[in-house]
Amino acid sequence: MKAYLLAAVFLFASIGHASLTNWDVDISVNDDGSSDWKVVLTYNETVQQSDYFILSRISDAQIFANNQTASCRVTQDIGTSIVCTTPAAQYTYRFRADRLVDNLQNFKAFRYPFSVTSNVDRISIVVKMPLAAVLAEQEKLSGTGLRSFEPQSGAEGSDGRRIFISWVFDNPTLGQTINISVIYELISGFEQFAVFAVILAAVVIGFILAIVFVFRRRTIRDMLPILNDGERKAMEILLREKGEVDQRIIVKETDFSKAKVSRIIGDLVDRGLVEKIIKGRKNLIKLKKHIKQAERKIENKTDKNRV
Repeated sequence: MKAYLLAAVFLFASIGHASLTNWDVDISVNDDGSSDWKVVLTYNETVQQSDYFILSRISDAQIFANNQTASCRVTQDIGTSIVCTTPAAQYTYRFRADRLVDNLQNFKAFRYPFSVTSNVDRISIVVKMPLAAVLAEQEKLSGTGLRSFEPQSGAEGSDGRRIFISWVFDNPTLGQTINISVIYELISGFEQFAVFAVILAAVVIGFILAIVFVFRRRTIRDMLPILNDGERKAMEILLREKGEVDQRIIVKETDFSKAKVSRIIGDLVDRGLVEKIIKGRKNLIKLKKHIKQAERKIENKTDKNRV
């Protein structure tokens, strides 16, 4: 490991007098222990050369300078050194790294030491765990002296598919080493199925409740309290006229201007409550079919109860 740390001093070795403003690292750990890296180095001015060193052998390297393919030399020994000579103010390094994940009994640990070998304003690091992985519970690590993730200043999050830990370091000290570690466990096939089943059940139940909620509220009686004054008056007229009315009647009975009634009808159309049918020089306003049917059911039920 000492040899690795000594080798890390080549990071940013050829920056010259330019200042590094941002060093952004996004790492996605895979099931097989490999990891996909995206490293973005942003300088305050164009530099003639940029170096990057990683303590691992890499594959599938793609490097871009200002979003254009960069001319780079990749050398692999105890680690991998990448030297790019395309002038740019921003370099993006993409590659796959191997053997950065250790086995810890029932857990796996991703670890990497980031050495600050150049002045940099801000470092951000994100480590995403495999799709079928969860962060190790601290209770399960009790007595080992280990933490689910280090440094503890990290924040846990999720992108909807993967759980990740993110860190931000402002104005880190030149020469310091930031030791990143994330301990996680892979979910078994049965556990994955159970999690999927729970999520699916929640989605289905939510969908059913949403349907019930929508159709319940979409009767006129349920909708009236949440409409504004103008919309409510127009809907009351529609209710009285059995679901169809000439727009001019709404203008006459509400004493609103033609323009205001047009806006009200437009809002009700947008809400999916009514439809406007143009017949010659008049506009016929009609309740949407499903709302009208729901209203009729309520009226029939009310009539039966009265009997």
